[in-house]
Amino acid sequence: MNIELYMQSGIVESYALGLATPEEVDEFEQLLPHFPELKEALSDFEYHLELFSIDHEIPPPPGVRVKIEERIREMPDVRRAYRRGYYRRQHAEYVRAEVTDPYIRVHKVWRTWFIIFCIVSKIFLGLAIYYFVEYRHAQGEVLQLQRQLDKTQGASGGAGK
Repeated sequence: MNIELYMQSGIVESYALGLATPEEVDEFEQLLPHFPELKEALSDFEYHLELFSIDHEIPPPPGVRVKIEERIREMPDVRRAYRRGYYRRQHAEYVRAEVTDPYIRVHKVWRTWFIIFCIVSKIFLGLAIYYFVEYRHAQGEVLQLQRQLDKTQGASGGAGK
């Protein structure tokens, strides 16, 4: 195999950039231990690629770091560590963030508690209505019994005179 022609085909660059097909990757990784020129070409390309990226780097827009940190804090494992205080000790200062989202974000735990609160309040409302109806019914029965009592006392009292 002519290793020079193989390297000139662009396989080193494709492999380093992750653009090679799975078959090309397998072939390249099988040849890599046997040809030191291939290893050298790969390390040279990676070095030059790194230099190029350093020379042409563009800083990210302001506020991106804050947004990334917020997203990371929302991950379950990081959220647990944050609650335990690992991150609070390291990040003592607050960074003012510009909010572009018009909606209020609520933590999932609060959403669960709100749903439980709504369900319990509906149960209490139902019980209050039920007992109010029972009270009105019992009050009606008491009035009916008082009228019957008045009638029987009036009938027995009028007969005795």
